[in-house]
Amino acid sequence: MTEISTRTGQVEDFAAAVAAHGDITTDEGVLTERGRDYWGDGGMASLLVRPHGRDDVAAIMRLASEHGVAVVPRGGASNCSGGMMPAAGRVLLDLTGLNQILDIDAENRRARVETGVVNSDLQTALAPHGLCFSPDPVSAHLATIGGNIIENAGGPHALKYGVTYNHVLSVNVVLPDGSTVTFSADDEGPDLLGVLIGSEGTLGIITEATVALRPIADVTHSLMGAFASAREAADTIAAVIATGVVPAAVEWLDRAGIAGLQQFYDTGYPLDADSIVLIDVDGTAAEVERDQAIVERVLGERATEVRVAEDDKDRAALWYGRLNAPNSVVQSGKGFFIGDVTVPRDRIPEMQEAIQSIAARHSDGLLFIAVCGHAGDGDLHPTTFYDKENPLAASALEAANNEIIDAALDLGGTITGEHGVGTEKIPFMTKRFTSVEIAAQRSIKKAFDPAGLLNPGIMLPDVSDEEPDTAIFGAAVRDALTRSITFDPNAALTVGDNTDVTINLGNLSLVVGADTTIEALNRHLDEHGVTCPAVPTAGPERTIGELVATATGTEREGIRHALLGADVTIIDGQTRARVGAETMKDVAGYDTKRLYISARGAFGALETLIFKISVKA
Repeated sequence: MTEISTRTGQVEDFAAAVAAHGDITTDEGVLTERGRDYWGDGGMASLLVRPHGRDDVAAIMRLASEHGVAVVPRGGASNCSGGMMPAAGRVLLDLTGLNQILDIDAENRRARVETGVVNSDLQTALAPHGLCFSPDPVSAHLATIGGNIIENAGGPHALKYGVTYNHVLSVNVVLPDGSTVTFSADDEGPDLLGVLIGSEGTLGIITEATVALRPIADVTHSLMGAFASAREAADTIAAVIATGVVPAAVEWLDRAGIAGLQQFYDTGYPLDADSIVLIDVDGTAAEVERDQAIVERVLGERATEVRVAEDDKDRAALWYGRLNAPNSVVQSGKGFFIGDVTVPRDRIPEMQEAIQSIAARHSDGLLFIAVCGHAGDGDLHPTTFYDKENPLAASALEAANNEIIDAALDLGGTITGEHGVGTEKIPFMTKRFTSVEIAAQRSIKKAFDPAGLLNPGIMLPDVSDEEPDTAIFGAAVRDALTRSITFDPNAALTVGDNTDVTINLGNLSLVVGADTTIEALNRHLDEHGVTCPAVPTAGPERTIGELVATATGTEREGIRHALLGADVTIIDGQTRARVGAETMKDVAGYDTKRLYISARGAFGALETLIFKISVKA
């Protein structure tokens, strides 16, 4: 009781102090409605504040810090992992009113927006300019740009155009103590913008963002291939990409999904297929004509059926079965849960088999599990359906979800590619990361938010006795944040004398020892007919590890967009850790690998690096 009384007093004092900077409500109906996300998860804060303007956010956070009041930021609330959890004693900071598009610079293909601008509203404003913002999550009609950034949103077209990280040029951020900072993609030194992106609202509050835009494709055509096996489907995707064609989207639906969804509506898909693949090709008319012919030829070599859609009506019909699933299932009254795991692209068939085995084991409590998702980057959304009245459903759903995540990890994948950790996947963080890796992430949180007042209880598990002291690592994060970091000229940039090179054409990934020379690495890339934007073709002789640790300018930009992960040391005790993964999408925990870019050994040394690659045109 004493703790609750103290919190109530703190919130009341905060409310009195903050009134000049925002509209305040304690109405329980409003707090209940605004305290829940799209899926109904959440809680009720003691107070809701709507800032009068973006400049008021700093004052609000400064006052919250002074009064020791925890703040839960709220955007479009479309999060799928319980990432917004207000509670008594906490303040809900509603940012949806910060919804102004401040500038559209069509000539330079960039837009400056407030954090609460809804993704689809920005797309509508950009359309007359022939431009778009590439991230296109299914929740675009709800999700804000600020939400896209702090979740590192992707969507079906991330294969060709990248995730949100690849399109953020700069952000204005209010830190938990009320101080302000601007992070830019072209900052020198550690990539703090990259650390903030995907941090689930726990490190700072974005008030304004400048994002990169791209032209809307002149033409988009769609194709569907039906396959007798998941392996045939996966091999076909690899064969398409091996031609040098980069599809705008590659989506997947398995036999259980086709048959199961057919109970609720006519998907239009062949019911005898083991898996179907939907592919978009876009570009100029000439580019689409060329790419469509190539994709159609490759599909024809393995698919049992190929369909082509060249106009909007036919494309909508072809995609209807994949995109209409959530609405139809909601209308059916059945319960469903949308999962989110990522595996290397060439492991999708094994993941599909594992999921269907899991579904069979728990058939007493579940109806079926549909394996669907973004096959181009290995991000799958196993969607589990159940009868709400079935008393076995809850336990079966929990067990199946746990086993699906374990299967993804066993296949070299990760626990979330798009949805984030939130509160839902905290129990799996200790499966995904070692105690050393979690300790390093906890140091990031502490450097940004020493009092732990911003979006508490999200992402990180409780402190374990097994976590080592990473105070030196954390101090380096804080120094980078305050722009006071210094670099030891004698610091080791690489460790382990690793010169191994492994190129995975099925996943289009490169794993390379940090002590491999650029010259030797380019020979390997040439032999396999691939390129990597992180690897310069000319310049001074050095190792790939030295390049990553010291890069500036355009070299740093290439590394930012290509780096997937690394094996590193944590400077406290030089303990080994893996940051990132050999997957195209990974939003589990803080993106620690970003700290090692241009860090000159301040956080530790590099042993192995993992990059995206592409087939030479």
